[in-house]
Amino acid sequence: MLWLVFAGMTALAVAALLVPYLSSRRTALPRSAYDLEIYRDQLAELERDRARGLIGEAEAKAARTEIARRALAADAAGSQQKTATAGSSPRWTVLAAAVAAPALAFALYLGVGSPRMPSQEFVAHGDDRGPQAEEMVARLENRLKEQPDDLQGWLLLARSYSTLGRTDDAIGAWREALKRSTDPDSLASAFGEALVEATGGTVTPEAEKQFETARQFDPLDPRPRYYIGLAQAQAGATRDALQTWADLMAISPADAPWLPMVREQMARVGAQAKIDPASVAPSADAQKLAQQLQATAPPRGPGGPSGADVAAIEKMSPEDRAAMIRSMVDQLAARLESNPDDVEGWLRLGRARDVLGEPDKSVAAYAKAAALAPDRVDVQAAYANALFKTLPRNDKLPENFVTVMRHILDLDPNYGDALWFVGLAEAEAGNRLAAVALWQRLLNRLPDGSKERDQVQAQIDRLKQATN
Repeated sequence: MLWLVFAGMTALAVAALLVPYLSSRRTALPRSAYDLEIYRDQLAELERDRARGLIGEAEAKAARTEIARRALAADAAGSQQKTATAGSSPRWTVLAAAVAAPALAFALYLGVGSPRMPSQEFVAHGDDRGPQAEEMVARLENRLKEQPDDLQGWLLLARSYSTLGRTDDAIGAWREALKRSTDPDSLASAFGEALVEATGGTVTPEAEKQFETARQFDPLDPRPRYYIGLAQAQAGATRDALQTWADLMAISPADAPWLPMVREQMARVGAQAKIDPASVAPSADAQKLAQQLQATAPPRGPGGPSGADVAAIEKMSPEDRAAMIRSMVDQLAARLESNPDDVEGWLRLGRARDVLGEPDKSVAAYAKAAALAPDRVDVQAAYANALFKTLPRNDKLPENFVTVMRHILDLDPNYGDALWFVGLAEAEAGNRLAAVALWQRLLNRLPDGSKERDQVQAQIDRLKQATN
């Protein structure tokens, strides 16, 4: 009975294998399909690096473009390949092999088989996509030999080496990238992590130096502070490590994903040295930086600052509160000087300068934001509003203000303020028909009976009378 069961199982297995071979055709995956899979993995890895802050947005965009270009090329190559056919092998050969294989296996088992022989341990084979990944890296290496100044290429190669476990090669690629970067300090944090990875988790003096550079470059980057604390812990400076991590927790958002790991490290290191991590308070510098971040961060939503935030500010004297706000605004301005592409940062600075009664500085901040985001109506409108606050009363509209309003009108032909002020500019220039046309468009957007509609209608009537 047992042999009948084995025979039946064998017949079912053979039948399952024969079905695709005995069909008229089968589809064979082209080589490019495996390449596409590699590129998809690379894109996923790139997004993870970007989310963790290992690579800047500009670098991520360039690398994403390069990977997408290669994926498109692979897809185009795959569409040109012909599918293989099962009919290329005679069916009688397949049938003969299907009959012979079980017979030979049975004969071999009768000769050397033993049901009491223990099975061999399973040996995991590596990712079968490894050769394709190595081939892709080889192509990138060859391209960099021809184009050695391609910074994005070296960054992509460094990450590819790390993915393949070639840590020494990854370090070499990082060094090449640092040589070619116009801002190597921005890469110091990621390079430091690569050095730590190459040593299996040990923060070497070279890595620690990179993290110190990264902390100076961006005091808000959590990675340098974490690894500097780890280096201190590995050197036996436990209290210094706890202090570094306490400062990191102080400047981190309450929902920061790295906080559980930091708490775990503090608990582990503190237990070894018999120091309660709760007894280590953040330094004065960290507390000051945390307050600045709290005041200059975007609103938390409709609720704005928390009740604890408001209570803490209300406890200050007016002088201390004014000094704190001034310090926060100056800190934000200093940070924007080193990171001038932060549109939202310039908008926050513009609002802060306005609150402090510094209209000229507010206009300058909004101008920076407007230059960085020429296609955003909200940013252009904020800039125009700041300009409007500096206009002398009962005077002709200045050209720079009108220029911004015309640009807003190009972006949104029905933007109310732009229709009104550009209409005023046209009327001042004697272009009455153009002014009437603009105000008529504005009139159609205003509700009946509103004060604004009556004012616009009065202006239209006045111009029409003057024209007649």
